[in-house]
Amino acid sequence: MDAVIENKNKLSNLQLELLKSLKYMASEKQIKEVKSLLRFYFAHQLDLSIDKVETEEGFTAETYESWLKNSSKNT
Repeated sequence: MDAVIENKNKLSNLQLELLKSLKYMASEKQIKEVKSLLRFYFAHQLDLSIDKVETEEGFTAETYESWLKNSSKNT
């Protein structure tokens, strides 16, 4: 049965679930693996968000090149 964690610090549901899961981590290797999985997950979510904005706004490689060119002119 899951232990009840009192949430005085206003942790999110995700943070609470991660804390509950940590009790099953027996080694530093497992912690590193979970950290790697979390990094991969959030990097993937960021990629999806960027792809969505690029599609919605019609950004292309030329858009970014133009921004870089204009940025270098202003420095």
